[in-house]
Amino acid sequence: MARILVTGASGFIGSHVARALSVAGHDVLATGRDVTRLAGFAMSPITVATADIASDPLEKLVASRDAVVHCAALSSPWGARGAFQRANVHATGRLLHAAHEAGVGRFVHLSSPSIYFRLADQFNIPEAFTPPRRWINAYAETKWQSEQRVADTRYAAMSRIILRPRAVFGEGDRAIFPRILNLARRGWFPQIGNGQALIDTTYVGNVADAVVTALSVPANPTTKVFNITNGEPMPVRELLNQLFAALDMKVRWVQLPRPVAVTLGTLAEGIARIRPGQPEPRLSRYGVGVLGYTQTLDISHARTVLGYQPRVSIDEGIRRFSQWWRAHGPH
Repeated sequence: MARILVTGASGFIGSHVARALSVAGHDVLATGRDVTRLAGFAMSPITVATADIASDPLEKLVASRDAVVHCAALSSPWGARGAFQRANVHATGRLLHAAHEAGVGRFVHLSSPSIYFRLADQFNIPEAFTPPRRWINAYAETKWQSEQRVADTRYAAMSRIILRPRAVFGEGDRAIFPRILNLARRGWFPQIGNGQALIDTTYVGNVADAVVTALSVPANPTTKVFNITNGEPMPVRELLNQLFAALDMKVRWVQLPRPVAVTLGTLAEGIARIRPGQPEPRLSRYGVGVLGYTQTLDISHARTVLGYQPRVSIDEGIRRFSQWWRAHGPH
């Protein structure tokens, strides 16, 4: 049994990770900013502590911990750069320093394949990465910057692993599928290109499994990076048709050529930036890229080194999400 701190445990991925580690027999301290969501651990053996990693004292959180699993982040395709810097870079730096000072032996960092984003088809992307000259958004940029903090040689005394889970969905998802369903409520959905662009997704329980296995591999002084997906890439239209069918939604597809979609996304972003509060546009270049261009990841490294094997299929994951959404989604 290890004593593990999980940050971002009041969030989607973090809550699943905390529960999976507890079920695996570990002593889990779960921290997050949302007191109400942390209350969901009340009937479990998990200890909770409310904290903002970017500003609150961290010494008590990392004290006597064997490992830190850092799930906390600002995850959104749209928002103010300063907010992303604070939540994703500054907070990660503070946590690394505190963990290092406390003698924590292991640090698992949840990053994002958004760093790979291109308005181009990409197949079987490996973990090796060269940053682009211009980032698509502040989220992708700051997730890469947070990885650079984790990989800093000053923390070589800690065994550090970076996981890049792709398009995570499941019970409690408040980002990916809810955004899609919100758009589809009007009865139609844009088919960008021919609808055959391949998308890799990951059921949240499989991400939690990857974290559990990452904490069990032999310690290593160099930072290891792993792509995580379900290993089931499928056409975007097929994936969303499964989602709509699971929720008994009748949605009409409206074809939108990729160049037109990119232009509309660019215009929508420009308009959003001059509106009061800069609200997130319904269509963005990032959204066009995710739904209109192939991006599949090579997960052979995770399979070989971590022994990662996705247990829950996409079909089963969609079934579980749809059941949760019927009970907890907006009505």
